[in-house]
Amino acid sequence: MSGLAPHPADARGFEALVQVVPVLQDLLPAGDAFAFPPRTVLHAGPSFDGAASVPAPVLNSAAAAAVFEGWAVDRDDALERLRGGDIALTPAQDHRCAVPLASVLSPSQWVQVVVDANHAQRRAFSSLNGGGGPALRLGLPTPAVVAHLRWLNGPFAHALLPGCRRGIALLPIADFALSMGDDLHGRTAAATARLAGMLALGNAWPGGVAEFLAASPSFFLNLWMAATKCMLAGAEGIAGCSLVSALGANGQRVGIQLAGRPGHWVTAASTPPHGRLDAGIGADQRLPAIGDSALIEASGLGAMAFAHSPVQQAQFADFLPHPPAELADALLMGAHPAFAQSRARFGLAARQAAASRYDLVVALGIIDIEGRRGRIGGGLWTSTPELFQRALGDLHATPAHS
Repeated sequence: MSGLAPHPADARGFEALVQVVPVLQDLLPAGDAFAFPPRTVLHAGPSFDGAASVPAPVLNSAAAAAVFEGWAVDRDDALERLRGGDIALTPAQDHRCAVPLASVLSPSQWVQVVVDANHAQRRAFSSLNGGGGPALRLGLPTPAVVAHLRWLNGPFAHALLPGCRRGIALLPIADFALSMGDDLHGRTAAATARLAGMLALGNAWPGGVAEFLAASPSFFLNLWMAATKCMLAGAEGIAGCSLVSALGANGQRVGIQLAGRPGHWVTAASTPPHGRLDAGIGADQRLPAIGDSALIEASGLGAMAFAHSPVQQAQFADFLPHPPAELADALLMGAHPAFAQSRARFGLAARQAAASRYDLVVALGIIDIEGRRGRIGGGLWTSTPELFQRALGDLHATPAHS
C-alpha cells in the first residue's frame, strides 16, 4: 500500500482474508448445495431495476436455463414467463455464488462447492465453466445452449464428481499458475492443466471429457471465482472494514459490497470495457460491463496481477491506465503468505482506493449488446475512486452492530 499504514479494521480484515484456505470439496446440483429460491435464476452483479432493464444476453441465458429446468417448453415461452415475473432473477453473490459474464445459475445446474478448510461453514459456489462452445455465459439465443447445459450438467459433471470429492486445495494451484504466467482471470491455462491432472489422477476420462478440458483453457476460472468469493468472505462482519467483498456487474449497473457491511450493494451505471473488438464490430455494439469474475480483481488478481502475466500485459498494454505493478502496489494490502512462489498481493481496501489517484482495472470479455453474437472482444473496465467513496460513506453511516 505504498508504505501507508492500513486502517486497523482493514488490517484485521486482511489477516482474516489470508487465513481462508479454499478447497474444492464437492460437485452437486445447486438446489442441493444451498437454499435455492424457488423458480429463480441467479445472475451476475447487483439486482436489476425490473424485468424491462434486463439486457438481451441475460434474458437469453435465463430463457435457456428455464427450458433446461423444465419451467418453459421453449425460448419464447421462457421469455414470456421471465418478462411476466413467473420466473425471478436475483444476484448470485447474495447466495455465495458467482457466475461469469451473461451466465445465470439455476437449481439443476451443478456447482463446484468450495469450503474454507479453517471454517467449514464458510463456503461458496460456482457453475461449471462452459468452455468455448455455446456456453451459457455468452448470452446466445440458440437451442444449442440448452443442449450443452444438459451435457455439461450430466455426463461431464458425473465424470468430474469423484475427483472433486477427493478435495483439492486451490491456493497451491493458483500460486503455481501465477508463476507460470497466468493472471487467474483472463488467462488460466496453467491452472486448468494442473486442475485437470488432479481431477483425473491418471484415470481415463469418458468420451468427450478429455477433449473438452483440453480445448477449454479457461475451465479453472469459474472455480477460482468461487474460491475468491470464499476468501473475501473471511473479512465480512469486521466492523468498519472497507475491504471489497463483492464486485460485479449486470450489464446495466456495477456494484460493490464492503466487508464491514455485507449484503449492502453500492451501485453505479455500468460502462462498456475498452479493448480489442472482433473484425467488423463497432463500439456501439458493446454491452456495458457484466459478470461476477470482477471478484478476482477485487481480491488482487486478474488485471491487477498483469505483472505476473507478460502475455496479458502485452495484450492490454494500449488500454492500461497505469503499469500493473504500480497499480497493485498502490491499491492492494500486501503479499498473501500462501503465495510463496509468486508473492502475489491481495486485498482491495475501499479506503485506499478512494484516497488514491488510481483506478481499479478489471479485465472482462465484451458481449454483444443485442444478444446475437456472444463474445465480440475483450477489454478493460475501470472504476474511478468515486464508487469507493460512496461505499465508504455508507459504511461510516452504519452502526457497528448492523
